[in-house]
Amino acid sequence: MDKLIHTALNSLHSARIRQNVSSQNLSNAQVPGFRGDEIGGRFGSIFLESDTTLSTRVFTKRSEPGLFSDQQGELRQTGEQNDVAIVGDGYFIIEGKSGELAFSRRGDLTVATDKTLRNGADEVVLDTSLTPINMPPFKKLFVSENGQIYIQPVGAADGTRVLVNQIALTSGQDIELSKDVDGAIRPNGDFVREQFNPDQNAQLKQGYLETSNVSVFDELINNVEIQKQYQLNVKLISLAKELDEAGSALMRLPNN
Repeated sequence: MDKLIHTALNSLHSARIRQNVSSQNLSNAQVPGFRGDEIGGRFGSIFLESDTTLSTRVFTKRSEPGLFSDQQGELRQTGEQNDVAIVGDGYFIIEGKSGELAFSRRGDLTVATDKTLRNGADEVVLDTSLTPINMPPFKKLFVSENGQIYIQPVGAADGTRVLVNQIALTSGQDIELSKDVDGAIRPNGDFVREQFNPDQNAQLKQGYLETSNVSVFDELINNVEIQKQYQLNVKLISLAKELDEAGSALMRLPNN
């Protein structure tokens, strides 16, 4: 009965992890460019392994952190000059709030009070030399497919375009990526600045914004399945208790 109970308890723990991941995804379903969290390619990395020290308790839990879906979200046309979406694979190279470099798909750009170009999460968008992009005053903004930023300066004639800088882009190919504890996407392992070298092999589309790749419908269905799994394992624990009590009753000596 001990193994049966611990199996159920580990299943409950699995359900709790799945619930946390699903809740995180649903809470970010409206965040531009958000990449949905996963567990081992849809919960496949949670598994059971033997514990040789306690033969009756052979179920311990291990999960693989930092996995996320790289499926592209929907590209929605906004018509806003500050909205830029990556078409296909690739990432913006940004500087997070902690000061560390990271990759992002978020393209809702804005100019901060210090004149640096940032995304909607207030993360600094970097140029090809991995330094912040400082924006001069402009009337219109133009972003090319390869990330070059042009402006029509304030007071300049219509049709005037002045090159300001170029947004750092990377395809992210041949790099194993994961989500860090702060939610940022970074290469696995120790920090290596060379892994953030821009290759400009991503394509941008101005006037569009990539939505979160989280499917609200799928997550809601997943929540129903998690609830059923929870209820089933609670019943399993109750059944194990009843079987244990019945077995104990059979073992009692009859009264004289």
